[in-house]
Amino acid sequence: MNPQIRNNNTLEGIDLEKLSVVIRNNWFWLIAIFLLINSVAILYVRYTKNLYESSSELKLDVKNDATELGIKSVVEDPNINLLSGEIEIIQSKLFLTRVLKHTPIDVSYFSMGRVLNEELFSSKPFYVSYTIKDPSIYNVPVYVESRNDNNFILRIGEGPDVKGSYGVPVSLSSVELTLSRNKNFQRGDEIGYFFIINSQDVLLDYLLQNLTAEPLNFNANTIRIAFKDHNPHKAHKVLQKIDTLYLQYSNEQKNLANLQKIQWLSNELAQIENRMEGIEDYFENFTLQNKTNNLDEDLAKTVQQITQIDSQRYNLNQRLLRISKLYDDLENNNFTASLSTRQYLPPGLSENLETLYSQILDQEKLTMAYTEETFAYRQKQKTIENLRLKTMNQLEELKKETSRRLGDLNHQKRTLETAFAGLPDKSTEFTKNMRFYKLNEQLYLTLMQSKSQFEVMQAGTTPDFKILSPATFPYAPISPKKTLIVGAGMVVSLVAMLLFIGVMYIANNKITSLTELENSIAVPVLGVVPTSSYIKGTGKISGLFAVDHPKSMVSEALRTIRTNLDFFNVQSTKRVIAISSTVSGEGKSFIAMNLGAMIALSSRKVILIDLDMRKNKTNLPITIDDLSKGVSTVLIRKSKWEDCIVKTPLENLHYLPSGPHPPNPAELLLDKEFIDLLTELKTKYDYILLDTPPVGLLTDGVMAMKQADLCIYIFRANYSKRIFIANLQRLISINKFSNMTMILNALPQHSENRYGYGYYEEWGETNNWKDKLKKLFKR
Repeated sequence: MNPQIRNNNTLEGIDLEKLSVVIRNNWFWLIAIFLLINSVAILYVRYTKNLYESSSELKLDVKNDATELGIKSVVEDPNINLLSGEIEIIQSKLFLTRVLKHTPIDVSYFSMGRVLNEELFSSKPFYVSYTIKDPSIYNVPVYVESRNDNNFILRIGEGPDVKGSYGVPVSLSSVELTLSRNKNFQRGDEIGYFFIINSQDVLLDYLLQNLTAEPLNFNANTIRIAFKDHNPHKAHKVLQKIDTLYLQYSNEQKNLANLQKIQWLSNELAQIENRMEGIEDYFENFTLQNKTNNLDEDLAKTVQQITQIDSQRYNLNQRLLRISKLYDDLENNNFTASLSTRQYLPPGLSENLETLYSQILDQEKLTMAYTEETFAYRQKQKTIENLRLKTMNQLEELKKETSRRLGDLNHQKRTLETAFAGLPDKSTEFTKNMRFYKLNEQLYLTLMQSKSQFEVMQAGTTPDFKILSPATFPYAPISPKKTLIVGAGMVVSLVAMLLFIGVMYIANNKITSLTELENSIAVPVLGVVPTSSYIKGTGKISGLFAVDHPKSMVSEALRTIRTNLDFFNVQSTKRVIAISSTVSGEGKSFIAMNLGAMIALSSRKVILIDLDMRKNKTNLPITIDDLSKGVSTVLIRKSKWEDCIVKTPLENLHYLPSGPHPPNPAELLLDKEFIDLLTELKTKYDYILLDTPPVGLLTDGVMAMKQADLCIYIFRANYSKRIFIANLQRLISINKFSNMTMILNALPQHSENRYGYGYYEEWGETNNWKDKLKKLFKR
């Protein structure tokens, strides 16, 4: 065959004709796969709840508060930690618990549809208030059937019905319910309603599963928060509440930090105040006890006082000595007193001494004129004596006073010396308490300043986080992606169809085209017999095609084969043609019968011999009257071949049946009688057609083929396996057949190798595929 023709039927190792046959043979399954996958996609889109997602964007301002108490931060880049920390806060159960407290989702309301249940969030048929008695009521559907505007029937799970009225509490074993009718609710095509009282654990899991927080930009400190739900209003409402509460929560957390700092500072200040009060009490007592609060000054004063007292004591001792001496002098009538002595005397006493001294001088002057016995002298003497006694008395009093004062000074000195001895210890204790007091006072002032700063910060605290994009309302669902799913269904169906075709192509081990047959074995092709609509319609052969359907495509193919026979063994006038196949069912007998008929129509005498003595033919276009005679009886010389001949509707075509089943058909064909039979038939017929048994199962056919001038091997399209070609190759190699040809039988008419039989009577019917489809679906 022309290589160019072969290349047109192959593509990169793929037999396009075989591929087309696989597609034609499995078109129903391909359509079924396409419809099934796309139906699944459409049903998934139709019966899957829409999932909506509301999202928002937040910006986090980074502030480094580590130096507020004078502590330097060692964190170089806190942005990543900040974002991660805030995301963990948003997704924490502590924060979500607060969200649940401020979001009315503890009761979920649902409408029962014919296929899916839908949650009612923005518009509810009624409102439920409840008091839980038993936690078993949580997460259990409570069905509500409205009887009229005032009454309803409740059913908890699979429990009994309970009647109730709107606005009137209904007390059950596990809960007390009060239903209030929503007069603005408009009923749709739903078939009923129910509600569920959700437990906190279920709601927390619901929030955690549907909440997403992720960083958008680490450099800009932005995060994206999203919340998903089957109800767009619920998703939007919950996310709004999360954003609002998060800002409040963040502000409270920052205020909480300030409050904790202020509280700590207040406690420290209170403790410092207590310590300072104790020290102040010590100072007060010390001052009261020591009459001072400056021991250094007191120490200097004490030294100074002791010095002054010593000076005073010295002066008093000197005075006391002078006074005593003066007293003794007066007592001894010595009236002279030095000036140094007089400076220790009071003015009055000094005047008395001066007067006394003047009187004595006057007395001495009287002695010059008067005697001691004279009155004037005695009078003067008496005056002097009185004045002396008076002065002595005064000196005695002054001496006593001076002694008393000297005693006082001695006592003061002893007191000061005692106090001076205890001052160093008091000074050390006082200095220590003074140092602690100053330290506590300095710390107190510092903490008071810090507390004031934190109080100012708390008073002026504003949220550091900003909402860049508020919660969006999800108008379109994020899943299912209807267009994507339908498109994916199309793609998956096409891929599945391709995979199916690929599997069927690989799994198809049958001969599908003439090209495949010619490329597999170097045996000439005698011809191709297409399928016939007459055979397809009934599944049986009625009559001879050459007679009953002379214009059919099969008949024309047989004519072509008849013409091609002339090109084989042209030197022989009497031709023995053996027709065989690998297994039964490949159309060997059909080809033999109709090829014989077609040769007979060319005015040549033909005899068809059925050599398959193991199996009777049941689907013959002729009637055999006597089944007890045939080839088997002829070969054992029980019958003559002339007596076993069966005439056909064609005058030049005779048929020799196989006869009864012999126990040794192979041995019969090896006997000389079979060769003698062929020799005798050659004298009577132009062509002898041998319908042999299948050579893939039996050896009978090989023995008959060795006696033939031409061997025709039948392959049936889409029936014969490719391994049968190897069987033919092995048959030729072993038996050295050089006269072997092939016929491809039952090739579909839409094959490229139908030889253009388009003008025959079957063309209009076989190619009207639309009519075929209509008939198929009508069936």
